[in-house]
Amino acid sequence: MNSINTNVGALLAQKFLRAVTADLVVTQNRLSSGLRVSTVTDDASTFAVAAGIRGDIKAYTAVSAALQGSVASAKVAVSAGETIGARLGDIKAKIVLLSNNALSQTERDTYNADLASLVGEVNTYLLQASYNGTNLLGTGGTDVRVVANIDGSTLTLRNNDVEDLAIGAINNNGQAVNALKTLETFRGALDTALANLGSDLVRASNQVEFISRTEETVRIGLGALVDADIARETTLFNALQVRQQLAVQAIGIANQAPNVLLGLFRTS
Repeated sequence: MNSINTNVGALLAQKFLRAVTADLVVTQNRLSSGLRVSTVTDDASTFAVAAGIRGDIKAYTAVSAALQGSVASAKVAVSAGETIGARLGDIKAKIVLLSNNALSQTERDTYNADLASLVGEVNTYLLQASYNGTNLLGTGGTDVRVVANIDGSTLTLRNNDVEDLAIGAINNNGQAVNALKTLETFRGALDTALANLGSDLVRASNQVEFISRTEETVRIGLGALVDADIARETTLFNALQVRQQLAVQAIGIANQAPNVLLGLFRTS
């Protein structure tokens, strides 16, 4: 039935145009944001899950930063310990030289000055084996418990409390023998400390790698949930634009239909 009051064709075309325009807006938002789910109105349940995952990712980032700090503390301590180990050979050589009772006083004074300088250097390294206020090698520190995962579990880096090397001036062979014993005791403590630090450093470094890989996996999972398929959305966007143009043309055609009725009133 033809009517001048109700243009059914135009109404249907308008309905189609509204639907296409709404789909076009959704697709355009996905292309501009890169996300399939960017707001709770897109998909409430997925948005809620994604929010929790984003919180986990932030937590993994915080854990990684804490672990990196502990790794740096251990590396500084190891570096200091290795440097000290190299100096101990020089100290032993000086003590052996000073064990010679035939040295002149001038020679002994020179060697003792060198020995004191080397011992002071070693003790300075012990004191300065610190990163961000944490010293895992020298005395006065404590074990460091660092968060290791987002579940709150921790990893402990042991403080080794290596005491300062105490070797004074050597004036005879007997004092040299005692100094060598002191040096060996110190070397034993240093070797134990380096072994502990090496073990703790490996554990902390492995945990850093584990957290990094876990975070990457979680990010991939988040992307699978909320990221838009850009190639698909681009194709859909182009198709919707064509459909929108066709809907506009359909409205124009439908609006011309009532004009046909005017022909009924024309007289020859």
